[in-house]
Amino acid sequence: MHCPVCECDAWRDFLVTADMYTGRPYSLSRCDQCGMVRTADGGESPSKSLYEYGGSCDAGSRFGPMQWVFRVFRRARRRALRARRPGCALDVGCGDGSFLTALARQGWDVSGTELSGSIATTAQQCLGERVHVGKIEDMGFAEASFDLITFWHVLEHLENPARALAEARRLVKADGQVVVAVPNIESWQARLFKQDWLHLDVPRHRWHFSARTLADLADRSHFHVESIRHFSLEYGPFAMIQGMATTAGLGHCLFTRLVRLTPAQLIREPLFWAHIPLVVFAAVPSLFLEWGAAICGRGGAVVMTLRPKA
Repeated sequence: MHCPVCECDAWRDFLVTADMYTGRPYSLSRCDQCGMVRTADGGESPSKSLYEYGGSCDAGSRFGPMQWVFRVFRRARRRALRARRPGCALDVGCGDGSFLTALARQGWDVSGTELSGSIATTAQQCLGERVHVGKIEDMGFAEASFDLITFWHVLEHLENPARALAEARRLVKADGQVVVAVPNIESWQARLFKQDWLHLDVPRHRWHFSARTLADLADRSHFHVESIRHFSLEYGPFAMIQGMATTAGLGHCLFTRLVRLTPAQLIREPLFWAHIPLVVFAAVPSLFLEWGAAICGRGGAVVMTLRPKA
């Protein structure tokens, strides 16, 4: 398999981790030339069942009683756009449509894509035909038709992230922006928790970016980097707490799995109650630790704003 960043085909073993749901081990490999990391034995296209939680793939019901928390975070993503005026926006991998709904309320003309119709159910209920099912490169959008294109924690899931980013370059206007957010494989979290790091999330995450490899991929796709943010309140502190829980012997990414249960299931789960004091006491230290990591450019996630090259 060729590296999507540098097209090198030489890989070396990186580490072995397990699917948090099935326990199946997966090997990760690092590109010899640029350092890009891939899930080595996850080359097959992920099946819909990998994204099925509680019997449903619908992105609007993945997190059970915690779904409202994630919707608040997703709506807050619009802050990354700073003072940009409303225009035409495309959210690739739009999930439950929370972010697009927030943009629409601010006057944006919005569209979204999802690879699976069942995953897009809630988004389509809210936004109708503005949510399209399929790959961005197969949608047939007109050239230079969007002022803003976003990939919120999507590139790591795709079979070919280089092709998706190249299509975004074709679709974005000359003065438009592309915003990409991915987990950071070179974060303090990743180095501290290694195979227990929440955001490895194999086999759903097929690629594992750093700020450097993401910037290199952007350059290859004819973008220049306008800004980089290393702190994510949505993805940073929680992953730090989850890593501490796993290290403390409370199950591999167990709290993440538990939040997808119904309230009735949760109160019957003994280890859920064991997590509560850890979450309470570790919340503030995790926030400051992640903030410090971000200052050093080693936050758990990278949010990169790209501009098309002339």
